[in-house]
Amino acid sequence: MRFVVDTGMMKPQEWRERRFAEGAAALHRYHAATGRPDDLPPTGEHYVCPCCMSQHGREALSNGTLTIEDVPPKSVGGRWLVLTCEKCNSTAGTRLDEQARLREEQLDFLEGRAPDRALTEKIMVDESMTRGDISHVDDAFLLFVDPRRSDPRQHAEMMARLDQAAAGNRPDGQIGFELTKQVDLVRARLSWLRAAYLVAFAALGWPYAYMPYLAPLRAQLADPDATLLPPLALADPAAMPYRRDLVVVQEPYELRSLAVLLGRYTVFLPGLEDPQPFMSLGSALSKLPVQLTSPGAPGRKQIPWRGKRISWPTRPMYALHQ
Repeated sequence: MRFVVDTGMMKPQEWRERRFAEGAAALHRYHAATGRPDDLPPTGEHYVCPCCMSQHGREALSNGTLTIEDVPPKSVGGRWLVLTCEKCNSTAGTRLDEQARLREEQLDFLEGRAPDRALTEKIMVDESMTRGDISHVDDAFLLFVDPRRSDPRQHAEMMARLDQAAAGNRPDGQIGFELTKQVDLVRARLSWLRAAYLVAFAALGWPYAYMPYLAPLRAQLADPDATLLPPLALADPAAMPYRRDLVVVQEPYELRSLAVLLGRYTVFLPGLEDPQPFMSLGSALSKLPVQLTSPGAPGRKQIPWRGKRISWPTRPMYALHQ
């Protein structure tokens, strides 16, 4: 099932204005209900960026300070969902989301989901190496060497070894390849963690964003090179790219949380009732049983959970404000 954003025929500026008005009204109600109306300026409408919690007035719409955020990133199938400040949006795009895109590109390629895509790589036989492109066709990899990108001597040596292999003479070393674009896996995972948090905020609203348990998440996103959080996502290679689901996990008890399912990833966040700190969730995830998906295949975490689904947001819903 695919989900699309409820934009109707709205243009970006109109969408931003509507989301600002809705968010500002919900924020005012939240502060009034929690007995903290003075936390907002006494006049005017105000919105808070859910990523850095900075306050912005209506002028932020005209000066470009508040921007439309695609969740997950547009490059991996996301759509308009929330407003975030321009600094948080652009910083995540360059530091985190690009790594998520590269990682998905590589996984789709290796799983044969992108038959028309070629990736750059190094082709190696023992110590010989040349450069080129690689394509995934059916169950085979097609290597296309490009002498213009390689050292002439190494290229000639590599071609000689490949000719031996084609003639039925096994080369001295193993034939292999290495994709030349290296991915920062930590930053790629943080991109999905950020997307999951924004989904949760869009679904539940300010009471969720202001939960004290979420402060470490924002600190981690602000400093992706620090190690502030444990791994909080599980991957299912067989999941459809457009899988979207939101589950309040109730059992097992140690994994009670809010699970956000985005494509092949399931991200676990502190839940609504009796929320668990990130370290407790990470510990519970590390103890889940592992089952082999097929003989010789990597282990895949199986999630023995029970919970209740809540509506997936196609725009900010502010469900906890109802």
